[in-house]
Amino acid sequence: MNNFELGFQDALKNQRLIHGVLKRVHIYTTRVDYDDYFQEAMILYAETYNKYCQDKKDLTKFNSYVYQKLTWRLTDMLRREQKYYDFHSLEEFDFQRIPEKQVLADLDFLKLSELSYLELAILQEHFIQEESLVTLAQRYNHTTRSLRYCRSKLLKKIKYMSTH
Repeated sequence: MNNFELGFQDALKNQRLIHGVLKRVHIYTTRVDYDDYFQEAMILYAETYNKYCQDKKDLTKFNSYVYQKLTWRLTDMLRREQKYYDFHSLEEFDFQRIPEKQVLADLDFLKLSELSYLELAILQEHFIQEESLVTLAQRYNHTTRSLRYCRSKLLKKIKYMSTH
């Protein structure tokens, strides 16, 4: 029997440890993808067991080692997922894929008079001209945090205007 099989068998015996790690990184059973994260944790557990055995370390200290290792790796996975979601959640307003003439024609539902000066600047310079919020923060003497908040409000306004 190789170390991966032993690792999976050990993971099956220590499912309570894996559930504890998931709880520690705020992945609860109410999440739709809980089982996916559990399976990932099982695989990571077996990989960690295999590597730990190759280094011929003392297995009495393995549980604390694998607990910390799983916590870090699952936290990294959650961060990657969040970055992916943050980037792709703006896809419906991705003006780069649409020719500039069509952008103005497709935005006829916008009531520009209802947008603030800063919201207009974010719409034009951030979404259409693709300037970073850091650049806009320097230009308009605002923090990037306040511009992210303003951008979020703008997106909600755009969604509302597009449906009404």
